[in-house]
Amino acid sequence: MAARGSSKITRPLRGTATLLLAASGSYLLADYAFAVPSIQRTTTVLSEVGAELRPGAGALANSHFAGRSAYGAKPQAEVHESRGSDGMSLALATAGFAVAMKATEAATSAKEEKGFMDKYGVPVYILMWYVFNIGYNIYNKKSLIAYPYPWACALWQMAFGWCIFIPLWILGVRKVPKLNVSQAVTLAPAAVGHLATHVGAVVAFFAGAVSFGHIVKASEPVISSALNFFFLGEVMPWQVYAALLPVIGGVGIASASELSFNWLCFGAAMGSNLGSASRSVYSKKVMGKGNIGENMDSANVYAVLTIMATFMLIPISLAIEGPSGMINGFKVAYAAGGIGFLKQMVLSGFYYYMYNEVAFLALGKLDPVSHAVCNTMKRVVIIIAAIFVFRTPVTSLGLIGSGVAIAGTLLYSLAKDKYS
Repeated sequence: MAARGSSKITRPLRGTATLLLAASGSYLLADYAFAVPSIQRTTTVLSEVGAELRPGAGALANSHFAGRSAYGAKPQAEVHESRGSDGMSLALATAGFAVAMKATEAATSAKEEKGFMDKYGVPVYILMWYVFNIGYNIYNKKSLIAYPYPWACALWQMAFGWCIFIPLWILGVRKVPKLNVSQAVTLAPAAVGHLATHVGAVVAFFAGAVSFGHIVKASEPVISSALNFFFLGEVMPWQVYAALLPVIGGVGIASASELSFNWLCFGAAMGSNLGSASRSVYSKKVMGKGNIGENMDSANVYAVLTIMATFMLIPISLAIEGPSGMINGFKVAYAAGGIGFLKQMVLSGFYYYMYNEVAFLALGKLDPVSHAVCNTMKRVVIIIAAIFVFRTPVTSLGLIGSGVAIAGTLLYSLAKDKYS
């Protein structure tokens, strides 16, 4: 029994350590990658979208171990979806594939007659970005409650994107990307950052509440500023750095007052921040020097990163949670939830890919100030939705800290745009 308890304690710690090493490697490998040319617009969108891979939702207070449900023996019926949510899920799934098709048309078509999407494309993309993000956060958390194996869930969600972009390539709806070996090596560190960003967030929201996790994720500008200084030598005006103070203070206040605080959640969320910031720094340092392949628009760059990150994640997730543990856990979850559990898993994977796909489209059409405002409001909407859906208890001090941190993130973005 002692050995088993020790294994349960050390397994998530090994996973978190692996996550931090992967995030660190994403920018350390930059010095050894082939610095071949890149498409400037692709690089810009990839850098801007660094903060948009943020999964996870809900409250799992007192959960500390990978492969163990924070809700103990609570029946699956307590988290079942209503018929209304089933209908909404079907509608969102249909709309999502339509958005993917529209993404391809927008990337490949030249000047066309102004239609509905030409006039209202930006608000539509922003709305879908919010809707898919909220849907992902909810179904990701429900999947983790039913199947408490965060590394396996992260692998499933990463691999699900293949079911979307590969058919688009086969059917000729989207042009197939073409890369040589050196160009693939150039993208590899960015894929490591992509992996760390996603897995860190999934582990964080498995271990803690989505509201707290998103507050910690709001501190990414602090990590990004530090990496830009140390690896790119970028020094910004003092007003920009001053805007980081409310971010740091707000996260500190919220952490001190968080009822379900645990170090696994905090550490994994910070690892996700490090992965996202590292990917952005690497994009500026290496990928901004020229061509990274043919047909590598923003959507295909994300698809290629997804493929590479999936292959990287397979051996890591199997080593940490074990194939037998994943399979046995899946059997237990399916026996308890049946088709409802499978729907949760499918929707978590679908929403994960789609909210990032739409994020690329939205960010490519927004100026920096509009992007900052929309990104800040997206975080607020997700936190409010998660608190409402999962009945997460929040203290008054926690609300104050959350508000200060999120407002600081917006202030930082606006100050950076004005003074940099």
